[in-house]
Amino acid sequence: MTMKFNLLTGSENHFESGQLFFSFAKTPPAHHVFLTMEQKKKVPAILPIVLFLELVALGATFPVIAYYVRELGGTGFHVTLCFFLTAAPKVLLQPLWGGLSDRIGRKPVLVLGFAGAVASYAGWAIAPGLLWFLAARAFMGLFGTQLTLAMSIVADRLPPGDRAKGVGILGATAGFGFILGPILGGTLASASSYATVGWANAGLELLALVLTAVFLRETLPKRAAPSARKREMLLIWKKGLSHPDLGPLLLSVLSGTIGLSVLQGTLILLAEDRWGYDVRQSAIALAVFFLIGALVQGGALRRLVPRFGELTLARAGAIFSTVGLLILLPDGPVVNLWAALSLIGIGMALNTPTLTALLSRHTGEHDQGTVQGLNQGFTGLGRALSGVSMGWLYDWSGAPAPFGISAVLVFVSFLMLIPLGRSVRNAPFRTGHTKG
Repeated sequence: MTMKFNLLTGSENHFESGQLFFSFAKTPPAHHVFLTMEQKKKVPAILPIVLFLELVALGATFPVIAYYVRELGGTGFHVTLCFFLTAAPKVLLQPLWGGLSDRIGRKPVLVLGFAGAVASYAGWAIAPGLLWFLAARAFMGLFGTQLTLAMSIVADRLPPGDRAKGVGILGATAGFGFILGPILGGTLASASSYATVGWANAGLELLALVLTAVFLRETLPKRAAPSARKREMLLIWKKGLSHPDLGPLLLSVLSGTIGLSVLQGTLILLAEDRWGYDVRQSAIALAVFFLIGALVQGGALRRLVPRFGELTLARAGAIFSTVGLLILLPDGPVVNLWAALSLIGIGMALNTPTLTALLSRHTGEHDQGTVQGLNQGFTGLGRALSGVSMGWLYDWSGAPAPFGISAVLVFVSFLMLIPLGRSVRNAPFRTGHTKG
C-alpha cells in the first residue's frame, strides 16, 4: 500500500485546523447535508472484503512477474517495464477516475476498475509470448483505480476523529491480503505454472466485482448542483504542486515512490541472481516483508500517530527506508536481504499512510477524490520512471546503480518534508470546480 489508503489523523490540535471532510461546529447548509453522523462513523462492511481480494491478487503478482518474464525471454528491463506499463497510465487517469467518482459516484467507477482487472489477468493467463504479456499489464494500468476509490470512500464516510479507527480495519485487511498474496502466487507458480496465477487473480477480481455491484452502497455526498465542468489535468497538477502544503507532500510522494519502486521486480532479480532464490523463496521473503509492515501499521502506528504526529513519522519512515536500501548495495550474506526488508518494511509502514493522511488533511471536503487520485497519479509517475530505468540499470551494473540511486531518491523525499510544519497553516487545497 504500497498501501495508500490509511487516512490517519494526529493529535486533537491537528483536528482543529484540519477540517477536511465535514464541519461539525455548525449545521451545514442544505446542499452539504449528506449522510447521518452514525453512517459517517462506519466504513462500508463490504469494502475491506473487496480490497482484500484485490490486494491478494496484486500481491500474488509480485514474486511471479520476474520469473515469468524471464521464462518468456525477457530481461531485467522487461521485468520493470511491466511495472511501467501498469503505472504510467495512472499519471493522468487516476486523477480523472477520482474526479469522475466525485461526480457520478464511487460505486460505478469501482465496478469498472474490477472489470478491467478481470480482463487484464485473463490476458496474463493466456499470453503466448512476451509482447502479449506486456500488453496485458498495460491494460491493467488503464483500470487500476480501486485503491483511489477506497481512499475516497473512507473520506466520504468518516469524520476526522474516527478516521484512524475506521481505516485501521482497511489497513489490517490489506495487510493480510499482501501477506497471503505472495504466498498464493509463489505456491501456484511452483505447483502449476505462472499462467495459473493469472487465472486465479482473474477469479478473485471477478468475485470482488460481483460483491461490489451487489452489496456496496453509494457513499458520494449528495450535492444540490453537481459540477459538470471538465477538470483540466494539467491545471490540477499545477494547482496541486503550487499549493504551499500539498506541493511538497506530492513531491515527497514522487521521489519516494521512484526510489522504493525498485522493490517491484528488481529486488526479485537480485534475490535470484545473488542468493539463488526461486519463486517460492521470493514469495516467502515478500510475505514476511508485508507482515512487518502490517504489524507496524496495524499496531504501533496507531499509538505513534497521536504521540508524534503524521509528519514526524513520515520523515522517520523515509530514513528507515534509505538505510534499508543502502544495505543492499554491497555483496553479502542473505542476512543482508532480510535486514533490508525489515527496515524498508518499517519505513514504508510509517511513511506511506502518514503522507496519505497529510494529503487528506490539506484538502477541501469536496475534492478528496480528486486529490487522492492526484496522489495515485504521482505514485504512478514514480513507478513509471522507476520502471523504465531500474531494470535497465540492473542489467547494466547489477545492484549498485539501481539501489544506490533509489536510496538517494528516498532521502530526497525526506528532505522535501523538512519545510512543512506540524499543523495546517494554509487554506485547504480546492480545485475550484465544486461548491464548498
